Amino acid sequence: MSLTLTVTDHWQDGKRIHAVGTIVAAGNYTTAGVTLSFADTKIKSSSIPEVVLIAGANGLYIYRYQPGTGIADGKVLVVDLSTQAQLAAAAFPAGITGDTITVYAIFPKFI
Repeated sequence: MSLTLTVTDHWQDGKRIHAVGTIVAAGNYTTAGVTLSFADTKIKSSSIPEVVLIAGANGLYIYRYQPGTGIADGKVLVVDLSTQAQLAAAAFPAGITGDTITVYAIFPKFI
């Protein structure tokens, strides 16, 4: 698994489920993006997230979430800001594996 999500907080606002957490990258990046699963027992929704914001603390990369067909198969595309290009298929660089990557996601409330 290349991206591992740890949900650190979650809450409901009456209409939506909010989740925040951290992502750890390991292994290889693929040009089609790397799968990020939100299938976590703390997230009481089986729906695709409506909003996903991902940011690294070092500011060297842009992370863009692309929804999949379900909660467990969305993809994260990574762009290197120094080259303005998507990462090449290869091992994640140290700037990503050593970064603190945070995520905030909003899901439809499970009914």
